[in-house]
Amino acid sequence: MKCKYCGQDAGFFSRNHKECEEKHNRGIQGMTDLMRRYFSGTISAKDFSQKLEKNRLPYFLTEDEIANAALVSLKAYADTLKRPFPSNTLPLIKEFISTIKIPYQRLNQKGKMDDLGQKLFQGYLIDYFAKGVPLSQVKISSDSVLSVIPLSQQKQEESYFSVLNRAADKFMAKGGINDNEQQLIETYASSLGINLNRLPMQYQNQSLAKIGEAAVLKDLQKGILPKNPLTVPVMLGKGEVCLWVYDNVKLYQERITREFVGGNRGLSFRIAKGITYRTGSFKGRPIEKSFMENKGTGSLVITNKHFFFHCPTCSIKVPYNKLIGMTPYTDGLEIHKDEAKQKRIVFEGFDPWFTMNALNLLNS
Repeated sequence: MKCKYCGQDAGFFSRNHKECEEKHNRGIQGMTDLMRRYFSGTISAKDFSQKLEKNRLPYFLTEDEIANAALVSLKAYADTLKRPFPSNTLPLIKEFISTIKIPYQRLNQKGKMDDLGQKLFQGYLIDYFAKGVPLSQVKISSDSVLSVIPLSQQKQEESYFSVLNRAADKFMAKGGINDNEQQLIETYASSLGINLNRLPMQYQNQSLAKIGEAAVLKDLQKGILPKNPLTVPVMLGKGEVCLWVYDNVKLYQERITREFVGGNRGLSFRIAKGITYRTGSFKGRPIEKSFMENKGTGSLVITNKHFFFHCPTCSIKVPYNKLIGMTPYTDGLEIHKDEAKQKRIVFEGFDPWFTMNALNLLNS
């Protein structure tokens, strides 16, 4: 058999020479050390490039092995980064990626480059809240990250929301939010095209949602409806505006079944084989049973006029002028309609605090 490292004959039962394997292992360790020294600044980019090229072939290093060593080194470097980031951070990473000559897609195969990019991207975004850096300057810094580590639009949006929610947590930790903090959040959200009244699922019960809901309620107190139109899965009427959207909400509707219970009275007479004649009558009474039927999981749209619920299997619309009351729960809301044969309707999967307050303001 041929040695998998040098390609020479290794003997009948061996896949490699022992000395080749030892040399290869030294090469991997040496490559990792070389990359560590580059990020620590003990060798220049030029020396790093020369030593890297010098060691590739003699130590039988494959592209995958160099890529793995690079990812280990990049993670170790990322772990050392603290805000404010050194001015040479991005040039150092850019030069490194260019020198190792590994395709970016290969480096990012398990999302490791995305992790590093988001850490840097979010670090610059945080400066807006932490240091008062203008958003125009923040954008220049965050765009410089994208020029080196091309985050997808989804990853960028994840970063926008993550930073915004961290700021909201910090503001709310002291028990409330002042007007200046509210303005910071609203300016950040509007500049980045973020609608606070339709948040991703993971933030719908977080501090960020509470701040967004509070902003809508403050406007309602002044008679102001939200100005930013939302794309919602229902048809809104003239003068109707969406106040908030909750996703992943379950709809339960009461279902009533009826059955008769009772017994028979009388006698049975056998007339012939297999034939029986029975006298008497059935006496019973109807019994109604009710249960809450899960109609589906979808979006609950709160407008200034209606509750809308929409999912692939069910859609309902409940005008506020048809309501006679609501029962809030810790994770949902039961509504009571003004109907002769009222059936219970329950929405589950959200905090009803905002909805209760919003309807009180709309009806005041």
